[in-house]
Amino acid sequence: MRNNITLGRLAGVTIELNWSVLVIAFLITFSASGSLLPAAVPGLSGAAYLAGGLIAAAALLGSILLHELGHALVARRHGVEVERISLWAFGGVAQLEGEAATPRGEAEIAGVGPGISLLLGAGLYGIATVMTGLPAAIVGWAGFINVVLAVFNLIPGAPLDGGRLLHAWLWKRHGDKGRATQTAGKVGRYFGSALIALGLAQFVFGGLGGLWTVFIGWFLRNAATAEVQFASLNEDLGGVTARDIMTAAEPVEGDWLSVAAFIDRHAVQQIRPFYLVGETDGSVSGVVTVKALAAVPDDDRWTTSVRTVARPVDEYPAVRANEPASELLRKIGTAPFVVVWEGSTPIGTITQAQFVTAAETARILASLRNGQPEAA
Repeated sequence: MRNNITLGRLAGVTIELNWSVLVIAFLITFSASGSLLPAAVPGLSGAAYLAGGLIAAAALLGSILLHELGHALVARRHGVEVERISLWAFGGVAQLEGEAATPRGEAEIAGVGPGISLLLGAGLYGIATVMTGLPAAIVGWAGFINVVLAVFNLIPGAPLDGGRLLHAWLWKRHGDKGRATQTAGKVGRYFGSALIALGLAQFVFGGLGGLWTVFIGWFLRNAATAEVQFASLNEDLGGVTARDIMTAAEPVEGDWLSVAAFIDRHAVQQIRPFYLVGETDGSVSGVVTVKALAAVPDDDRWTTSVRTVARPVDEYPAVRANEPASELLRKIGTAPFVVVWEGSTPIGTITQAQFVTAAETARILASLRNGQPEAA
């Protein structure tokens, strides 16, 4: 359901690699082997520079991973669960299941990442000073890029770490988390716009490199806007849980049935876009969609079991029944629906359309409440 490859677990956290990282790894390898390393250490073979470029790319990804792992471990210490760490084109992100309960907690979670990057930068630079040749150039570059990573992340605009630190400070100062989010988001949009302007100037006067700066600025501005919208949605949906908007979906027995028999027994009787299917003991064995049923050729429907076309239920995003509905915006992503769980039992589903309807209704009700005159 996601464009990510699971690499494994580190310190109990799932590590994923998005395909877009391959593009960045290629660009780093190409840049380092084609110009940076030959300029720093001339006279070596092309194979040596290529190997150095590959090591430089791996060092960058490893540094980003350590940066995000720091966020994840400190978040756990503050009672915030970590869903996964994903490495992608813009670096990495530790996907947290919730937010810090206090400004201090948020500041510690945000601050540890740049702190790790700065320490790595200083340490690698120190090691590079006692090395020579190509290894010194690679390690020195890795140290420099970690300092750049730390400085960039300290820009005081959401959703960067600096924006989180600004948000924590404003939250503590005013005692109003929503107001802090609005301000940090506004600063993030300003910085994004500034980067876009800088990138355009670089493109006009310096070349194609400015387009990357424009792209980063565009991403930062959009992410800051999305963060403010999420905060507003979170406020509008206050008190609403996943259970309130889900469609109850008890598992239907029949994963052993043929597709044709399942259509006759269930699909024709209960018109749904998808079904939780289970075994005779009531346990859920998977999810089958109407599209998957329809994709089976007519001649094969009596010989193809539902079990073969169903997908494991854990491939779909999961939410707890008592989880705030606002969390669905973060979890549903591009999936057609999320599965609502109560303990170890799936009890319902929420489609994207259901969530959008619930969010729009909550927003309208919030505006009505805000505009409603107080009773005499």
